[in-house]
Parts: sequence; structure tokens; C-alpha cells
Amino acid sequence: MSPTGNCPSCGATITFQFSMAVQTTCPFCRSILVRSDLDLKKVGEVAEIPADVSPIQIRTEGIYKGRAFTVAGRIVYEYEQGNWNEWHIVFSDGASGWLSDAQALYVVTFLKQTPNLPPQDQVFRGKTFEFENARYEVTSITNANYVGVEGELPFEYWDKERVKFGDLRTTDGRFGTIDYSEATPLLFLGEAVEFDDLKLKNIKDLAGREVKAKTLECPNCGGPIELRAAEVSVTAVCIQCLSVLDSSSPNLQVIQQFKKKQRVKPLVPLGTTGHLRGEDYLNIGFQERSIRVDGTRYAWREYVLFHPFRGFRYLSEYDGHWNFVKPLVHLPEATNVGGRPAMKIFGETYSHFQDAKATTDFVMGEFPWRVKVGEVIDCGDYIHPPRMLSSEKSEGEVTWSLGEYTSGADIWKAFKLPGNPPEAKGVYANQPSPHSTSVRGIWTRALLLMGLAIVSIVFAETLMDNRVVYQDTFNFDPSNKGEASFVTPVFELKGRPANLKVDIEADLSNNWAYFNLALVNETTGQGWDWGRELSYYSGSDSDGAWSEGSRSDSSLLGAIPAGRYYLRIEPDWEPSPSEPIVRPGRITYKITVRRDVPQVWFYAFVLLLLLIPPVWMTFRSVGYERQRWAESQYGGGSGGDDEDEE
Repeated sequence: MSPTGNCPSCGATITFQFSMAVQTTCPFCRSILVRSDLDLKKVGEVAEIPADVSPIQIRTEGIYKGRAFTVAGRIVYEYEQGNWNEWHIVFSDGASGWLSDAQALYVVTFLKQTPNLPPQDQVFRGKTFEFENARYEVTSITNANYVGVEGELPFEYWDKERVKFGDLRTTDGRFGTIDYSEATPLLFLGEAVEFDDLKLKNIKDLAGREVKAKTLECPNCGGPIELRAAEVSVTAVCIQCLSVLDSSSPNLQVIQQFKKKQRVKPLVPLGTTGHLRGEDYLNIGFQERSIRVDGTRYAWREYVLFHPFRGFRYLSEYDGHWNFVKPLVHLPEATNVGGRPAMKIFGETYSHFQDAKATTDFVMGEFPWRVKVGEVIDCGDYIHPPRMLSSEKSEGEVTWSLGEYTSGADIWKAFKLPGNPPEAKGVYANQPSPHSTSVRGIWTRALLLMGLAIVSIVFAETLMDNRVVYQDTFNFDPSNKGEASFVTPVFELKGRPANLKVDIEADLSNNWAYFNLALVNETTGQGWDWGRELSYYSGSDSDGAWSEGSRSDSSLLGAIPAGRYYLRIEPDWEPSPSEPIVRPGRITYKITVRRDVPQVWFYAFVLLLLLIPPVWMTFRSVGYERQRWAESQYGGGSGGDDEDEE
């Protein structure tokens, strides 16, 4: 049976769902009650907790790693970028943990007993710790205000004001927080989780999915301001006077007056809903940001999208190139590729593209952070087309996001926009190459065909005869002016028609000779006539030894039918008219006749033909990548033609 007690303020019966709870809140008079075993003591009252669009509420049920839990209470904090909830969850075995819900990013953590945590002035962004054999890095330092509590908590927590937190992350999605709300720091470790993985039940009514708009009056110009996501917005911009307002304040306090007169019109109107990645997202904010390279300004546009359960997503657009961007909880792992910085995350390696200082130039609509015109942030981009990994760093925080290239046509379809999207110019950083898939495919097919060709060559060579059908050695004396022609003995060619290769080798030395040849069919008298000249010269000079020509030559006759054949051979030598007649000595030469000889050049030609398509596609792909990297800090260029260039 659940323990019960009476509220000392209003007398209502208080039932504890979590037997180990130390503190609870009376749901009737909102008194904060501390339990000393069921002798309840009032220690304060809960201020009105701001409304939010979190789907989670007290008694929401869910599952984490196969363990059922129930939401028993929560602590609400407020910081510069808005509010967040720390939901106290109680598992079916009585253990408790925490479910953090910040802008629909969810993290489950558990209190750890870790001694010797550093004091808060020694914790800063980038500092690393090792807990439970994992390396954690401090990614943000948050100074938050305690707003209130609700439900049951495992400890007393009601008299807080300003609280400091250090958020920790690892490369494998683990998450940690060093909590300085107590005199002795507390450590909570866990991991980021997806909303769907929690399998939540008894959440707020589905109508909570719809973010209701409300209209307020601009305190600067008096113009109407429609807040489409009032419960999650931190800042809003008056569309009339461009004042930046604190939308978390009921009075819409002016925090900045934007004096730039030139307005930027968003391509996706504010207030429109788009269906992206299977969900409906409301476009609530728009900003233009820019970098400067060698004095030239390059600007891009960003859109803030909101979904009550999925949280915030973003669209970025530059020169007609779009990216759908999701904030990350995971911390990428630093590495290098080819001597350049790189990052690894989710099993993929992202190559460093560029670093820059991004300036916010124009804002419109609502934002879940305190947006400021003129704010400068250090940005870094890493690419693995079609994805881009991006970081934004300030003194107290580093955030990572993952963008995926999306066509303008898909954006127009998602938001049902009229007309056609602007044409994309040039090659964008993470734009997928139209050749990469083709190159891989065509190389695969070409290598397969080349493999088949090589197998065919080997098989063909095993079937070819490649047999010597005649061979003999002869002498030729150029000084003998008599008849030099003669015929060889008859040799027989058997089987199918096949090629015939005739090789001549002569012992020439600084000399030449010409051979008139004829292959004659003894039976039919059909003949094939041709000639070959051999020459070979050598010597030495001031550059050393030299030689030219060759002592051998080959002839190939194609598809000679079977039959009995002989060769008619007529060696010849004639002196040069411009030189004295000095006849060489006797020349010895050898004639070799081979039948059905493999033709390597033919197969090499086939292989070369097979290589032409993939080589051409590779050439085009390399050219595309050169265009891409020409826009990086490694390529000597940045950006392209930009209508905002100044």
C-alpha cells in the first residue's frame, strides 16, 4: 500500500506513489511538503510553473532499456536559451532516475557516487573527464535559475536560486551532468534517447501537438506580433520595426533594436507547415547569416522548424542549395584524413571543409535561443556527401548538428509553395555527386567484364594451337649477284582456318636487308605476298653507346585455310646511291612459321575499350569534386556568384 499523509496547509490527503520520495507538492494548495516519515512539513509554496509543450506530465509511463518507469515529479529550470524539465522517473523495481527534456531533446541519467569532483570554477568547455571507462568532454556550461518543482522527488529541493551545470558528452552518445546545486557537486550519467524509443503512455492530450499562436503588441512600435510557438520561443522579432523582443517575458521586453533597413524576404513564409522526414514542422523563425572571405561577403539563410515531440529542426539555404538540419547530442570523434582534420560519427568519417566566423545579419520570427543581430559565432563544417556535420562554438558552449542535402523541389513540395524553387548555382559543399554512384557502378561492370575478358583470353589460349609448322636457317651473300630467291620445303596446315605468324631473325650488324616473301598453296596456287625490311646499327659517341633498329621482325597472316604450303623467299640488298658500294659479308637468317598464335594486342585493345567508359566517368567525377573543394578553405575559393556580395 502506498504511504499517505495529510497536507499541513490544507489538510488534503497526500499519497506517495514513490515510497522513497522525500519531497512532494500538494496538488490542491501547491505547498511544498517534506516528509519525515509521513509527518509532512510545509517548507514553501510552488510558484506558477510556466506552461510548456512537453508531452510528458506527472504519471506518464514509459520504457527504458526494457524497464518500465513512471514519471513521479519534476524540477523546472530557466536559462538564457529557455526552460527545461528534469523529470524524476521511478522504475518498477523502485530505482529512480531522471529524464531531461530540453527543447524535445531527451536524456536519461542516473545519480552516480563519484568523489573528488572539481569545484565549479575549475570546470570549463573543452575540459575532459573519465567516468566509468569513458571519456567525457564538457560541451556547455549553463547558469540556470530554479523555477519550481512538481510531484515527488527523492531529496529536498525547494530553496534554490541560481544553479550551475556542466554538461558532458561522449562520442558514443553518452551524456553526463555535473550539478552544482548542492555544496558537494553531484554527477549524473546516462545517454541521449529518442522520443519513440521511450514508448511513452499517458502523455498530454494529442491536441498538445498543436502549438497555439497568440497575438501581442510590440512595446516599441505598437504593431501586432503573432507568436506561433509562444511556449517554446525565447526571442521574437517584430516584423514592423524589427525589434528583437524577449518572448519569454509576458511584457515582451525589447532586448535589441535592429537598425538595418534592408529586409530579407524568406523563401518559405513564416507560419507555414511542411511535411519533412515523415513529420509536420511549423516554420517559426528566419535568419540570414554571413561570412567574409578576402573582403567578400557570402550569405545564407536559415529557417527554424518546430515539432512538439521532435523538437527543433532547421533548414539552411545557400544559392538554391538546401539542407535539413538536426541538432546532435552525440559528440563526434576527432581524427584526420590525408593530413587534414576530420570527424567520425555514426560510423562515417567527415572531412573538414572550412572554418569561419558567422555573423547574424537579419532575423525575423521566433527563436528558441536569444538571437542577436551582429552576434558572431565560430563555425566549422565537415562533409560526407550528402551529409554535413557542423559545429558552433562560443565561450561557454559547443553545439553540433547534422545536415542532409535536400533538393529545392523537395522543399517546395513539403511546404506546398507556389512556382518553382530558385535554381541551385554551382556545387555545394555536401551536394551529392551525380557521378559517384555511376562511377562505382560502371567500374564494377567494367571490372567484371574485364575479368570475363581475361578468363576468355586464358581459355582461348588453351584452345589455340600456337605450334611451329616450319623453321629453318639460311644464308644470304649480298656479294653474289646471282638469283637469290628460293622456295622452302612444303609444310602442312591442319584443322580450321587460323592465323599464321612468320618470324625473321638475322645477324645484322650496322647493316640492313630486305626480304620478299610469299606463302603459296601447293594445291591451288593461291598466294599471299609481302615484304619485310630489317636493319640494325650501333656504335658510340660522346653521349655513350647507342643502337637503332632491330635484328628481327614478324608478320601475321590472318585465317589461312588448311592445306599444303611452301614459302618463296627472296632476300635483297641494295647500296645507297649516296654512299660508296661496300657490300656486307654473308647474312645468316632464320625463318619460323607458327600457326594459330594468340594475339595479345587484340585482347589489350578489348580491355582498353572496356576502360574508356569508367575512366571518362571518373574524370567527370574528379572534375565535380574539384569544383566542390574549390569552395573550401583548401581550394582557394569560397562561395560563388552571390547577389549579396558587397
